[in-house]
Amino acid sequence: MATYQGVVGQIMGHVERFAGKRMRPSVCVLTGRAMGTITTVHYDVAVVAEMIHTATLVHDDVLDSADTRRTVPTVNTRWGTEVSVLFGDYLFAKAFALCASIENREVLLTMAETAKVMCLGELLQNVNRFNFALTEDEYIDILTRKTAYLFGSCAELGVVASGGDGDARRAMRDYGTFLGVAFQIVDDHLDLFGDEPEVGKTLGTDLDGGKVTLPLLSLFQHLPADQRRDLQQFLARPDAEGKRREVVRLLDAHGLTETALDRAAVLVRDAKDRLQVLPAGPWRDALEALADYVVVRQR
Repeated sequence: MATYQGVVGQIMGHVERFAGKRMRPSVCVLTGRAMGTITTVHYDVAVVAEMIHTATLVHDDVLDSADTRRTVPTVNTRWGTEVSVLFGDYLFAKAFALCASIENREVLLTMAETAKVMCLGELLQNVNRFNFALTEDEYIDILTRKTAYLFGSCAELGVVASGGDGDARRAMRDYGTFLGVAFQIVDDHLDLFGDEPEVGKTLGTDLDGGKVTLPLLSLFQHLPADQRRDLQQFLARPDAEGKRREVVRLLDAHGLTETALDRAAVLVRDAKDRLQVLPAGPWRDALEALADYVVVRQR
């Protein structure tokens, strides 16, 4: 009989091959460095954040029916939906077990609220699949919840763990939030315009799954009513082929290929403005560079 240690160890080893940019942990640790005080709490928060993020990736791959992530078969491809859901739940439990062991209770309360907000964001996104009447503000609200809130929490807790004050906490929460929204907008752009081998995951899943993203919203705003209706009907057909190719063609025809990246660049600028609350130095520079990377990344 397979032991739980053996099964979990096998899946964990597989998931470690998804290892990406570690941006959320980096935000927390770099913030602490910039504040001038780094503690074990910073590293505990970094680990918790990465476990929560990994759990959401495992669950997202189930929701999106994704085959690969970072050129590696997803957990659901390798072990099936049931194991994927359970393993994601296991990672959440491990994350909060670590949270509970941290002496600073504010970490647990913040991360619990973060997980709740992220789940609500995913719920909102899923109940709005194929909702082509979604507004840009509603889209940004979903992104803020499902992606950006964790970035914001990592930045804010980086201040908390260093003993920082309210002004720094608020500014860094804003930094993380702006950064996270920009990150997700670029992700949505790459799902259409990225190169699958370079991005390292299955592309086109947003369209196939009915997710309404900023490039699509921009396109709908520029199309005449009859073309908008035809496109909506085409995208809503589960058997339709070439969705990604057609949307990219239309975005290019209307000069909208850079719209999402332009919006992300504005958010990155706003994020960098918030860093003025931190002392000047190499660690603040690193947080600025991290923000700049969000817009130029190709994976």
